[in-house]
Amino acid sequence: MHLGRFRVVLVGRTNVGKSTLFNRISRTRDALVFDYPGVTRDIRELSIEIFDKEAELIDTPGMFDGIEKATKLSNIINTKINDVVKSANLIIFVLDGITGINTNDKEIASVLRKRDKNTVVVVNKSESERSSTTHFEAMELGFKQVVRVSAEHGLGIDKLLDSIYKYLPDGKQGVNQVDEKEKIKLSIIGKPNVGKSTIVNKILGEEKRLVADFDGLTRESAEFTFEFNGKQFQIVDTPGLRRKSRICGDLEYISSGFSKKAYINCDVVVLVADASILDEGEIDRYNLILAAEIIKNNKPLVIVFNKCDKMLLSQDKAIRTLRRNFEKSLSQLKAVPFLFISAINGYNVSEMLQLILSIYSKQKMRIKTSKLNAWLALLNDSTPLQNNSVKFKLKYVTQIESCPPTFLIFTTKKENMRSDQKRYVINSLRRSFGLEDLVIKVKFKNSNKNDA
Repeated sequence: MHLGRFRVVLVGRTNVGKSTLFNRISRTRDALVFDYPGVTRDIRELSIEIFDKEAELIDTPGMFDGIEKATKLSNIINTKINDVVKSANLIIFVLDGITGINTNDKEIASVLRKRDKNTVVVVNKSESERSSTTHFEAMELGFKQVVRVSAEHGLGIDKLLDSIYKYLPDGKQGVNQVDEKEKIKLSIIGKPNVGKSTIVNKILGEEKRLVADFDGLTRESAEFTFEFNGKQFQIVDTPGLRRKSRICGDLEYISSGFSKKAYINCDVVVLVADASILDEGEIDRYNLILAAEIIKNNKPLVIVFNKCDKMLLSQDKAIRTLRRNFEKSLSQLKAVPFLFISAINGYNVSEMLQLILSIYSKQKMRIKTSKLNAWLALLNDSTPLQNNSVKFKLKYVTQIESCPPTFLIFTTKKENMRSDQKRYVINSLRRSFGLEDLVIKVKFKNSNKNDA
């Protein structure tokens, strides 16, 4: 499963600074850091370079810790960590230099010794005087190499990188060559417990993301790479989004910020809703608001109704009522594509990816200026633009950008164009070039030198 990738795995109990160390080694801020036990719940993977060598760096949740929703969630997490440890080529065992070594640390050390993996012990938070004592205690755990660092302040990181470097294979064997291809960045967002992580796991064909039947399991965005129909995708799974008024505490507020950052930087957004709770096809107001925000940020959008195997309505009825609901509640949504899937059994998941690929290709499309102006000539001759109320004339059109497709239309007396007339022109442009399911931008400009 991980052929060709050298895997460096960070392990340790909660709150020892693994995520801070992950960010320091990878030179990113991808991992969520917060002064609270159990913040990291999922496995995070990232391709890294150390000098001239490459590897996969993996951050893990705390091992063997009693955390909220304990036994069930703890068992899910520890099972996943054990699977990751089995696949590791190098273990970075992180200890807290301030609190010292406790029973959990000794239990983790025992498990790692049995695995017989190459292991570097890291005593973190070494800016504290107490860390020197922890360093001597760590040397008695039975591992060959112990390094003192302060992930927060960057102390000792160069020495740790030197230690990791010695284990890495020569050359660029750490990542797949397909990483060099163009990547379609896909963000999956939605409210808590709608099945976002289950969708990711189904797409990837393995249990990359933790899944359970309660809210708030996913706290961090995470990126994974996969291939579909010969195209390379980078998929971003995000924590569940809530209304600001329902965000509880600083940690959930920060998680929510990670989600929004993820969709702002992507190529296509998949908004996941729960089909099992659809009431006569009425999508809830928060999802409508979220969809409007995505469109406002000029991001192509696909709405996915997951758990359709538990839906009480027939799909035909739900489609009709949803479309009416979209047109009535939010005009920008009337052409947004949506479909029903079941991530648990894989129903329509491939169709979802095909739809995403189609939308991505369309938004990169460049339409020839000659075709655009042939359309414009026909539009000028159309009845709506030939009646007595029209006090302008469309002169010339060109596409000035893609992603999203952006068009500039030159006209006489732009100030005389009413908003309904602009909508007519834009809707005609969408229909004529198959852009109904995309966010597009159309700018109108006076054909003389002075803009209105």
